[in-house]
Amino acid sequence: MKRILTTKPIKEQERFAYWHDMVGGAIVQQDMFQLSSQTFSGQIETGSLENIQISELFADPYHAVHSKRHISKFGEDTFLIILQTAGQGYTEQDQREAQLQPGDFILYDCTRPYIFRGEQPYEQLVFKFPRSLLLARCGQAKQMTSLRMPGTQHPVSSMVSTFLRNVASSYLDFDSVTQVRVAESTLDLLATALSTAFSVKLNEVNSMANVYRERARAFISTHLADSELTPSLVAASQGISLRYLHKLFEAEGQSVATLIRNRRLDQCRRDLGDPKQNHRTVMDIAFQCGFNDAAHFSRIFKRRFKMSPTEYRISALNTLNEQTNHDLLFPYKQ
Repeated sequence: MKRILTTKPIKEQERFAYWHDMVGGAIVQQDMFQLSSQTFSGQIETGSLENIQISELFADPYHAVHSKRHISKFGEDTFLIILQTAGQGYTEQDQREAQLQPGDFILYDCTRPYIFRGEQPYEQLVFKFPRSLLLARCGQAKQMTSLRMPGTQHPVSSMVSTFLRNVASSYLDFDSVTQVRVAESTLDLLATALSTAFSVKLNEVNSMANVYRERARAFISTHLADSELTPSLVAASQGISLRYLHKLFEAEGQSVATLIRNRRLDQCRRDLGDPKQNHRTVMDIAFQCGFNDAAHFSRIFKRRFKMSPTEYRISALNTLNEQTNHDLLFPYKQ
C-alpha cells in the first residue's frame, strides 16, 4: 500500500513549507529552498519492498541540503538511490557532482552531507535502504556517492535502471516470497552496477584511475579562485597527461573544463545565498571564485540557474528568511 502526499489541497502560499516538512518526514531530513517565485507543486508516493522504501516524486524546482545538523540530530544509517525519470537533476556529495538525465541514477550516503538541485519540474524514483545491505555486497559503495550511473550509455547500468523502474511500477502486486526475492535481486544488481560501471572490484580498493580522479577534483576545489585554473594545470598538478585526465572524466558525462566552470558557479550560488556574505557585491563573489569577465559570468550563471545572479540572491535570501520564520513557528519533531 502506498502513502500519497500532495500539495494540491494546500493553500498556494503554504505549499512549499508543507513540501519541506512532508518530504523530510517521508524520505530523509533536509533543508529545502524554492528556486522560483511561482506557486509550488509536488507529490510523493511511498511504499516498501521488504527493507527497501520506494518513493516516487513529482516536483517543481527546488534546492535541497542534507547537512551535518540533520545527520547529528537524526542519524540515519541509510543509502539512497536517486533515479531520474523526467527533467534534470544535479547532485553533489563528497566533492563529487553529477548531472542526471532521465534514466540516470546515483547513490547518496545519508551519513554524510549532500546536495540536490532540481532546476526544472522533474520526476524521480528514490530507493532507501540500510547501508549494511549494500556494503555487504560492495564494500566500496560508500566511496561511490554522487557518481552518475548512465541510464542509456552503459549496458549494465542501463539494465539496472530499467529493472528499478519496473520494480517501482509493480512491487505492490508481488506476494511475500516474490518481494523477498526481488528485494535481494535489487541489491545484487545495484552492487553489480557500482562495481562494473566504475571498474571497481567487489570489496577491493579503488583503482589508480579513481585515485587520480579524486585528486584532480580536490585540486580543482582548492584552486577555484585561480582564474588561470585550466585542465592543463590540473593534469600537470597530478603528473599525468591532459589526454589521460580527459579520459578519467569521460565516464561521468562532463569535461574537466565543464567541471571547473560548474564548481565555480556552484560556489558563487552558495555565496550569493549566504546571508553572512550579503555585504559583498555580486562581482566580488564572482571574481573570488575565479571568474574575470562580468558579462560572461552573468550569462553562464543565468543559463545554469535560470535567473541572473542578482535575482538568485534576492530569491534565495527571501526564501531563507521565510524558512527561518516557518521553522520558528513549526519546529521539527523527532
